Amino acid sequence: MTERDGIESDVAQHESGLTPEQRKRAFTLLAITTFLAYIVINIPQTISPNFFRDEIGMDGALNGYLIAIREVPGFLLIFVAALLLRHGLARATAAALAIAGVGYVLFAGTNSFLALIVPTLIASVGYHSWLQLQDALGLSLAKHGEEGSVLGRFRSIGFAGTIVALLVTLAILFGVERVSGDLRDAQGPWLRGLFVATGVCAFAGAVVILRFPVSASARAAARVAPRITWRKEYGLYYWLSFLDGSRMQIYFAFAPFVLVEQFGVDALTLTTLLIVSAVINWRTGSLVGRLVDRYGEKRMLTAGYTMHLLVFLGFALSQNIWLLYLTYLGYNFLFLFSIGTTTYLRKICRPEDLAPSLAMGVSLAHLTAIVVPIVGAALWQRLGYQFPFLFGTVFIFLSLWLTQKIDIPKQRIAGAPLPAGMRHEAEEEIAADAPALPFDSGPVVGPLATTGLARQDD
Repeated sequence: MTERDGIESDVAQHESGLTPEQRKRAFTLLAITTFLAYIVINIPQTISPNFFRDEIGMDGALNGYLIAIREVPGFLLIFVAALLLRHGLARATAAALAIAGVGYVLFAGTNSFLALIVPTLIASVGYHSWLQLQDALGLSLAKHGEEGSVLGRFRSIGFAGTIVALLVTLAILFGVERVSGDLRDAQGPWLRGLFVATGVCAFAGAVVILRFPVSASARAAARVAPRITWRKEYGLYYWLSFLDGSRMQIYFAFAPFVLVEQFGVDALTLTTLLIVSAVINWRTGSLVGRLVDRYGEKRMLTAGYTMHLLVFLGFALSQNIWLLYLTYLGYNFLFLFSIGTTTYLRKICRPEDLAPSLAMGVSLAHLTAIVVPIVGAALWQRLGYQFPFLFGTVFIFLSLWLTQKIDIPKQRIAGAPLPAGMRHEAEEEIAADAPALPFDSGPVVGPLATTGLARQDD
């Protein structure tokens, strides 16, 4: 380790208020929580299409309306976050997971579309709160220039949890089919039991993250940090979040139902696809994060949106089930590229603006949460299942256009952290301009904005 590395590490420790041991413990606790949270996310995602169709009697259009209801709390997240963040990131995350757990447990007792509404809203409040809090906690453990790598590592850990969840789900469904001979007739109680298990995992994650170490300085910063942030300087991030959310509404509302309703894909096959997807993302999450750090947000987001376009055209135009499987896997892989949007915000914003700005981004991503699924459902009913995806390509083209406007050096506002290289250059300029002193004052070290991830030497 060089002298300069040692200085940066010492400053990072000073700014975070945590010792290296505490930061290591924080990473472990967040890793466990992320592992459990991805179980919470993916079990319902896996079983919901078949549960809604076979146990509730819903079709693709009705599912679009339920998605619209589910996304309302996402739009209101800026207000939920303003309340939760008063207690700090860790406690806010624990509350989010506990709320999600209550909602998923209540799913087990539903038997009609109307009965689904309240559990859907409760689970949605917790789920959408977790979406922005996970990245804020992860970035609190990242040095500048390593944001993508750290978020990529947590994505990989999360997808490891996804693999475990999906393997358990697959084993249960396979066992039910072998014993009963008819999965559709016998799966009901088991699907309901899986919703209860999802809630238990959410409660466990809440307990774990409560032990996340928080320094006195971090607590003080949480008390004075802005609860709701809206700055025109973050406008490009807001627009990208808005368009990403609109695109995701199309995919999550209709892509699984294309496979289930139009091509007869059963729960076992859908679960197998998700397992393959999780393995791919588990193995590539850290790589994508490193590529974001190496090549920059503009290039990686451009590549990601181009591949999104191919995926949506595949869903709209393909009649080959194997090509549809490939597009399904492709979209889930492209989820990793959202790291670039988050790290872009981190690099241009003030540290105290990060968490509330991420919450604002999630809310803007849900601004069209009611309209887009309803429009998509109407297009499905009147013109066919292909048309929601053709409609979705509009959002992708706009995202591609806006991505070309990313220019981090020009868009970084006053108070935002400088990259390590620029900070070093600034320190050298300050040292060169400073008057000569009769003693060795050492290098001038600029402030670091957030917690650093402690370097470990061999």
